[in-house]
Amino acid sequence: MFKLGINTWSYPKTLNINEQIIHAKKTGYDGFEPAIVLEDLEKLGTKEFDKKWEEIKNLAKETGIEIPSVATGLYWRYNWLDDNSVEKALKVLEAEARAAWILGAKVILVVPGTAIPEIDYEVLMEKAAKNLSKAEKIAEEYNIKIGLENVWNKIFAGPYEYKWLLDKLNSEIFGAYFDAGNTLPHSLPEHWIKIIGKRILQVHVKDFNMAELRFGIPLTGDVNWRNVRKALEEVGYSGYIFAEIPPYRGDPFKAVEDTYTSMKKIFK
Repeated sequence: MFKLGINTWSYPKTLNINEQIIHAKKTGYDGFEPAIVLEDLEKLGTKEFDKKWEEIKNLAKETGIEIPSVATGLYWRYNWLDDNSVEKALKVLEAEARAAWILGAKVILVVPGTAIPEIDYEVLMEKAAKNLSKAEKIAEEYNIKIGLENVWNKIFAGPYEYKWLLDKLNSEIFGAYFDAGNTLPHSLPEHWIKIIGKRILQVHVKDFNMAELRFGIPLTGDVNWRNVRKALEEVGYSGYIFAEIPPYRGDPFKAVEDTYTSMKKIFK
């Protein structure tokens, strides 16, 4: 029913993307999720940018692993809620969209801004919808969908607020890139799933240990995975489940391998 994938951030930075892709396939994952970095942003519009992503596409094809989505951490640097950063955020999104287009991926991960203390909450919500709507044309040009991820960004922290944002954007281009682990400790992932429902484009998973306040691989924390799976099935989700977990310090591969074992137990 579900396909299992692993995100590039689950590996230490000491491993290059080729090593990650080959190991992901060897471990048993169906998919791999790469990410745009600052260097990609600087090379957008050049042959060098396209060549990099063509090579990743070819390696994935040779390895026999799918790349259905592209992520990035650059929205923590370029904030949709800061008017001075919106143009940069749009450039990040274009880099993701172009990489996805080259790869044949259909979803890009986008963080919908980080709250600014000096601006009222309601104003920030409206600003997020207004600024994100500027990305619709880019997504249409590259034939991709924008998955807005729920993160610890001090805004849109509950499922009804997130639903408000999707309603406000009012476009099939936008959906939710739902992260089950990011809902704790302030809410429950199964509640999010039932409220957002069919607008979930893709899913990230990791666990969260409430006692130690830290993320980890599924089945090592307080997420009720039985409820998560049940909720996903009830809303009719049958796409990719991508793990985004912190690697172990002592071994570059073991956390990814342990995560695959946990994900099989939960979702297969």
